[in-house]
Amino acid sequence: MNIVPEVGPFSPAVVQAEEIARGRVSASELVSMYRQRIDRFNDDLNAYCLTTIELAELGAAETRVGPLSGPLAGVSVSIKDLAPMAGYPFTRGSRAFRDDIAGEDAFAVTQLKQAGCLILGKTTTAELGGRPVTDYGLHGAARNPWNIDHTAGGSSGGAAAAVAAGLCGISHGSDGGGSVRIPAACCGVVGMKPSRGRISLGPTSGAGWGGLLTDGVLSRSVADAAAGLDAMAGHLPGDPYWAAPAAEPYLEATRRGPGQLRIAFTSDAEVPVDAEIASRVRDIATLCEEMGHQVVERGPRTQALRELQIVVFAAAMAAQPVTDRSLLDPANAIAAEFGDGLSAADYVRAMDGLHAESRAVISFWDDCDVLITPTFPQTAPRIGEMGLDPATAGREHLDWLSFTYPANCTGQPAISLPLAVHSNGLPIGIQLVGPPQGEAVILALSAQLEAAQPWALRPLTDWD
Repeated sequence: MNIVPEVGPFSPAVVQAEEIARGRVSASELVSMYRQRIDRFNDDLNAYCLTTIELAELGAAETRVGPLSGPLAGVSVSIKDLAPMAGYPFTRGSRAFRDDIAGEDAFAVTQLKQAGCLILGKTTTAELGGRPVTDYGLHGAARNPWNIDHTAGGSSGGAAAAVAAGLCGISHGSDGGGSVRIPAACCGVVGMKPSRGRISLGPTSGAGWGGLLTDGVLSRSVADAAAGLDAMAGHLPGDPYWAAPAAEPYLEATRRGPGQLRIAFTSDAEVPVDAEIASRVRDIATLCEEMGHQVVERGPRTQALRELQIVVFAAAMAAQPVTDRSLLDPANAIAAEFGDGLSAADYVRAMDGLHAESRAVISFWDDCDVLITPTFPQTAPRIGEMGLDPATAGREHLDWLSFTYPANCTGQPAISLPLAVHSNGLPIGIQLVGPPQGEAVILALSAQLEAAQPWALRPLTDWD
């Protein structure tokens, strides 16, 4: 392969696209490079549950007809197995759907194709997105490239592992309580959850867990996350939620300074937080202050959201078209059984309460531009440690999601950045939560932090 020195498996996706446009490397060469890496490393990581190299190669061949343009044109990407791809298995990580074939593409998939992205395959997911670890689903555990004895997080665990190990340019993911940001933090990559209604969940999905769920992107750089969001953003007629179109491409927000921001930070949660993680959050707050931002230590009260979103999640599990629940992950079966006991009035009351409490939480941003928190209270556990007992798994999972699920309830944008490494050798994720529809704000600050404290487009040496 004629891969130029500047372009390799860990190169930012936007750099790959630039070099393809210049003719210094071809999209076909990058597909071949990633195919070889998937063949070499996927057995160890289980990042992909299905490869579609033929689809990527076909797309790459079509690029030879004319020059490519666009921030991600020609870039090889992966799709989480919670998004349908027409003509391909659509298992949702579940034995209950192991024989399903998708009839049409998800909106995000269509958008990525139209942006010139080449799809390498579908990534391993927790069943139905129901766990924040990808340990127990149909396709087995997605392993963490930093230490394969540890979870890659979830539910977009395979997506995060694929990006971290250099098995694709960027990964599509989805996030209903932290399922993009948690695996990003576990695997030391960027995880962007956009605002509610930023990316249509159509044509096959409706509100997506009552509006808690959204598609998102996992990447190795902030610019890649912005470009992925630009590619996927958009609406379909009849969507229940619409975010106002951005004034400019999000990629542009990463290329200019954020100005002076009012930043709050906190490591307070309803669960204990690892001392090193809390210390790293304080370090980043100090760095923001040194960069000229106004910084204070405080945070919104979000605890009232917890029990309300449990009702919404359980109702969503109960609504799954599963005739034999013995095929489900036992934790999901328990959630679905709880959902069966809810009435329509229970669900309406929970949604009304969720929106009312969300208004109170969002008012915190009246005099704050960005909130900085840990992404998780503890680093990635060993595979099989979290949620081992289905009867207590739900509460255990929510404890780990203490800092992430509030943004799903309120619909705010949030991003996890790989800004530190724990003394145990595992990554620490730092979360930035923006104001409603404030993706540009957190992306601009993220790019500033990336420049001040470069993480790494660091390749993991075990996967070179």
